[in-house]
Amino acid sequence: MKTPTMTRGARLRTLATAGSIAAALALVGCSGGTVEEPTTPDEGTSSETGSADLAQRVADYMAVDDSYDMPTEPITDGSVIEGKTIHYIPITNQAPQFALTAAILENSVAAAGAKLQVCNGEGNPTTIGQCVDGAKNDPNVAAIVTDGFYYGMAANALNAAQEAGVKIVYSNQFADPAFPEGETLANVNAPGVEMFTEVMSWVALDSEGSANVLVIKSADGPGTVKFIEDGKPQFLEDCPDCTYSEIESTTATSSQLASELGSKLLQDPNINYVVPQFAQYLPIVIPALQNSDAQIGTGASTLGALQAVQGGAVAAASGQSAPFGAWAIVDTVLRMHNGQDIYPYVIPTRLFTAENIGDVDVSEAGEASGEWYGPATFADEFKKLWGVA
Repeated sequence: MKTPTMTRGARLRTLATAGSIAAALALVGCSGGTVEEPTTPDEGTSSETGSADLAQRVADYMAVDDSYDMPTEPITDGSVIEGKTIHYIPITNQAPQFALTAAILENSVAAAGAKLQVCNGEGNPTTIGQCVDGAKNDPNVAAIVTDGFYYGMAANALNAAQEAGVKIVYSNQFADPAFPEGETLANVNAPGVEMFTEVMSWVALDSEGSANVLVIKSADGPGTVKFIEDGKPQFLEDCPDCTYSEIESTTATSSQLASELGSKLLQDPNINYVVPQFAQYLPIVIPALQNSDAQIGTGASTLGALQAVQGGAVAAASGQSAPFGAWAIVDTVLRMHNGQDIYPYVIPTRLFTAENIGDVDVSEAGEASGEWYGPATFADEFKKLWGVA
């Protein structure tokens, strides 16, 4: 296990800062279709030093963390939400990432003496709004936790909930000045840029700088688009001679993805890497590539994706620690209710390939423990902060 000179949390914050420079180019809306973006080689960007740096970064992405960035200030009153209900609203239960988070939240919410209520957003703004309204109208509500959808998809309902004094934790998206944090809104931001960067860095390294890569961009909202737009410059720097193209998909249009992917591969049979942004698309992508030599890399990976890496169907999978994130979310709820400063969490990520998957406990127990990403002691550390250990 490698101990880097800079903690991964610090590195991720640095990467996120660099990504924000490119944010001015991020799309604020999206629609289905194919986006072709072949790269143009830049003079002087390829060197032995650059290759060594890329190899070191990929090795670092594959390493397990030695520790986590966590707050040190204890919760003033750890019983403040006891007997109340936290309402968890993921964009869709289709995505394994959100199903896993819901399962872990059961434990972290219970540790704070509260109950969990899950409402499936179904990838539909109307359904999401109804979920928010239902939570707002619950007289026992402790907080609403949104996961994976852009605030603007349900802005009216979320604003109304805030006006009613309901605490909202906005998770797995990005902080947006249009919806500022305050007494009733706190962010637990997604490492979406980091996961995309990890996979694409592996593509650049594995292809020795000659990949023809097709990215399947999730266009469910500006957040998921922003993750790719902010991460893309690093790939273009790492791989100036690579060919890059995109197709877009959404939760609502995923049934069309197989035919669109097949058409794209017929149009360009030289595509040798396919990167669905999120692992929820793997059940579509893997069968669609059964007659292709293209390798698959993906993000937002949970147990199924790592099993696919283990079995050889997926070459590279980046994931985020949903277990750590679930405890960080409840910690944020408690700090909001106690009027304490919100900790700027960086959710741990890691890249999994054939090179390190043999050292990973690819099981439900291994996944739930959080040990894929670092020490499995964070739950006890949170309980100590809450005064319930």
